[in-house]
Amino acid sequence: MEEKLPAATPVAPSAALELMWVMHFVEADHEHEGAFASLEPQRRRLGPELTRLRNDGVPQYSTELIVLAHRAGTLLDVNLDRFFDRIEESIADRSELPSLISESTAEVQVVRERLERLRTDPEHRKRYVGLLKVLWGSVGDEWQREGRPAVLVEARRWTRALEEGTAYRQLLQSPQLWPARPDLDAVADAAAAEGKLVLTPCWFGGKIHVIELDGAMYVGRGIRHAERSYKKVAAEISSSIKALADPTRLAILLRLARDAASVTEIARQFNISQPTVSAHVQVLREAGLLDEKMVGRSAKLSASEEGLRRLFANAEESLLRMFRS
Repeated sequence: MEEKLPAATPVAPSAALELMWVMHFVEADHEHEGAFASLEPQRRRLGPELTRLRNDGVPQYSTELIVLAHRAGTLLDVNLDRFFDRIEESIADRSELPSLISESTAEVQVVRERLERLRTDPEHRKRYVGLLKVLWGSVGDEWQREGRPAVLVEARRWTRALEEGTAYRQLLQSPQLWPARPDLDAVADAAAAEGKLVLTPCWFGGKIHVIELDGAMYVGRGIRHAERSYKKVAAEISSSIKALADPTRLAILLRLARDAASVTEIARQFNISQPTVSAHVQVLREAGLLDEKMVGRSAKLSASEEGLRRLFANAEESLLRMFRS
């Protein structure tokens, strides 16, 4: 029997993923410097507006944008002209969400609620689309002048490396795609074997992104990550540790270390509103400190001992790396 050759892994830039990363950095709670200093004016001017527009306690998360680009068939376009031409049609689309295996149950619900609000609230839709256009317009010159040419060159370099036998994770500079979701490694490997893995180098990208859409995996990283500055290391460590800095949030984590519970049960026990609990849960989830499973129609949360160990280990490693050897 003839041995089946492994499927080729395509490499393609994505303007939609670039905009997703711009939105991520615009909602950051710390000053940008170095490679991302050009986004600091947008963070100061447009970050609060974007957070107010969403108003759901889940900042720096824009997977609904990727679903819209997927529906429009423009996810791998290198500019957003066709995306904006089709965005109203994509918003009006009432088809089921893509599988989104890369997202947690709660994140999928956030995507669903955001898309439904966009579809049913004309004023909100107008503000959202307008803000997306302003954001993309604010980085358009940099994208055309520097970003687009750079990622096209990087895409060709990655393609040659893959043809020469380089493992895709080596190009991503990450032995594990997402520490909080080790299951995604197997999903990505299976997608690669089936020719459904797409590598997406990004100019505005951060460390790594992993998004699954109906069996296809889009995985990439920012191409401008060099030696990290003191401020950036400090911001990253404080950002991860801040998940434990709030007494109420820490109490919720300790409660979930004893026994799994739903958001409703936590809110009742702590006598605080469900939106407040959801906001705390989102911070803990993003830090990789929660496990989640469905019990009937309810999502049950529990504390992740492995996630807690990983958080402290990563913070320790980042700190010690800055010491002279």
